[in-house]
Amino acid sequence: MSGMRRCWQAMVATPLLLWSVAYALAAVPMQDYAMVAGLTHSQLATLLLPVALLVHWRWHRQLPWPSDETAWARGIVLLAVLVSAAFASHGWQNGVDEFRRWGLAMLVGYAVFVVPRHWHDVVLLVVVLVVAPVGAALFALGLSGMGVGPDAFAIPGTPFMRAYGTIGQPNSFAGYLNMAWPLLAGLTLWGWQERTWWRWWPVLALLVVVSALALTFSRGGWLGAVAGVLVLLWGVGGRWRMVSLAVVLGAVLVLAGGWRLIPAPLGPRLGSASQIVTAPALLRDEAQQRPDVYAAVERAAQFRAGWLMWQAHPLTGVGAGNYSYAYLDVAYNGWWISRGHAHNAYMQIAAEQGLIGLAAYLWLWWTQWRRSVRAAKSGMPAARWLGIAAMSTLVAVAVHECFEYLQVHYLPLHLAAVVALAGVGQRLTGADEEAHA
Repeated sequence: MSGMRRCWQAMVATPLLLWSVAYALAAVPMQDYAMVAGLTHSQLATLLLPVALLVHWRWHRQLPWPSDETAWARGIVLLAVLVSAAFASHGWQNGVDEFRRWGLAMLVGYAVFVVPRHWHDVVLLVVVLVVAPVGAALFALGLSGMGVGPDAFAIPGTPFMRAYGTIGQPNSFAGYLNMAWPLLAGLTLWGWQERTWWRWWPVLALLVVVSALALTFSRGGWLGAVAGVLVLLWGVGGRWRMVSLAVVLGAVLVLAGGWRLIPAPLGPRLGSASQIVTAPALLRDEAQQRPDVYAAVERAAQFRAGWLMWQAHPLTGVGAGNYSYAYLDVAYNGWWISRGHAHNAYMQIAAEQGLIGLAAYLWLWWTQWRRSVRAAKSGMPAARWLGIAAMSTLVAVAVHECFEYLQVHYLPLHLAAVVALAGVGQRLTGADEEAHA
């Protein structure tokens, strides 16, 4: 009973703003499910979070608020979106959704970093960051196992469908899972290192998420996950760094031709990853006669379209959210239909926001990486593992974004929260050390 009472007291003591953040994070995998008054839960969170932030500031403005370096970087990203919209070649209105997503990610990252005063606040956020993707992964595994989905999602030679969850697209869903599994991996390693009573729960959750990630059959997602694992093992240190070198060697051998020894459908899928950068420039009609390279040729066409947009507007791009609207101006070889993005986040941002937007995005990544590394060097286990998880998440997403644009479906909210937690862990560790000094 005393444990339940303490849990209830911790919940009551948690600031309303953190509950609002938890709602925004839980809303990410909901997408168009269980809409309210025609609005998605992420759209509702867009309305709720600014109000909750203002109310929190009003009640607690006498308290010292920590300085958040990533907030400045996110502010520069928002400014870049506005600049690109101002000089947009196809109208500024298309940048509204981009501004809302980035603005909401800024609010989430800022709130997660500055509001928590106690470790039980961190526990609430960790629980949401675990439960939401695990629930989405279980849903995706169910659909995949029942064979529910478009014919294009069928995995050859198996009764399974590619996992797409509530996100609707396997590649984007893989991006969401790549933002989730490193935290679970960090919790797993920490739990077993400390022999905690809850150490089995992260293991089970990690298995669920990794299984769903495998079934997405997203080549970019797989490569991103491998890169994330390497950073995780390197961050753990010791003999695990030798394991990371073995993973690198194995990945190189597979991509260099070892995939031919892996049974279908995994082997051919891994082997086709290299086609993304070696695809021939075929006419669409010709590519339709080559199912083995069709997807790679289409991706190359979308990428080249982004490159041409960037060349035409090198500083400010064609305008945030305008890729599809500007696509017909640069389409070629019969590839007249835009897929909505260039299949590469860096090219997508450059095409829509120019060098200004790309520089702002890379600066944001660097500030988040710098924070995560500092947290990983912390002497307190909780802060250290949060930092290592954030490092792994950033690299997994960065590599995956070489093949996909993941700044969609409010996915940046999850990433912003994971990185902010690394900073919170470091801050609370410092406060604990000062209290015991």
